[in-house]
Amino acid sequence: MEYKKFLLFGDSITEFSFNYRMEEDKKEQFTFGGALVDAYRTRMDILHRGFSGYNTRWALTLLPRILANENNIAIATIFFGPNDASISGPQRVPLDEYISNSGKLVELMKQKNILPIVIGPATFNEELYSDLKKEDIAAGYVRTDANFGKYSDALEEFCKSKEIPYINLRKAFLAEGSDNWKNCLSDGLHFNGKGYKILFNELMTTIDKYYPNYLPENIPPRNKYWRDVKEDGSNL
Repeated sequence: MEYKKFLLFGDSITEFSFNYRMEEDKKEQFTFGGALVDAYRTRMDILHRGFSGYNTRWALTLLPRILANENNIAIATIFFGPNDASISGPQRVPLDEYISNSGKLVELMKQKNILPIVIGPATFNEELYSDLKKEDIAAGYVRTDANFGKYSDALEEFCKSKEIPYINLRKAFLAEGSDNWKNCLSDGLHFNGKGYKILFNELMTTIDKYYPNYLPENIPPRNKYWRDVKEDGSNL
């Protein structure tokens, strides 16, 4: 039995999206990946392709390999930016290249008739990250929240100009009010359950707006309801 696939393509925030304990000292939390698997159960397969530390430059090498080895992908998220937006270090990608790379990733999807949804960088808690990641910062892996905002705004402008569905996750986090967006992050960069819940809700809203046929409730289950199956299974 073959299912259409929903590809999650991105960096560590995508890679960790099934982790129910992003904050070790706290209880189990909401997971974005798990919520998607549950929402699309019996309807679509969730194809999880997250790569910690990666940027759009490196993603351009990976994506053709993924698409060459996976068939029946119908819809996909493209979520890069937190590494591209670094101020220094090998992950940094200049803003103009970041936008260009993002456009190329979208085109690679479209060439395979995959419906793309682009997600931009959210927020960055510099104070918390500095406390927890002193060695990384000393090694030159430096980020700022202001640069996250710059990359998010530029990507949104680009996507609007090309009519590409875009999730402004930064705006969604800031909508929590005051400094409450900080409660969406586990270490200042990566999301906790609250952050992933916002991402999930924003994704469902975006699918409803641009690709309503791919809302879970609008996709017929691939299997018969068990009460409708004959005892001998002859009508399956």
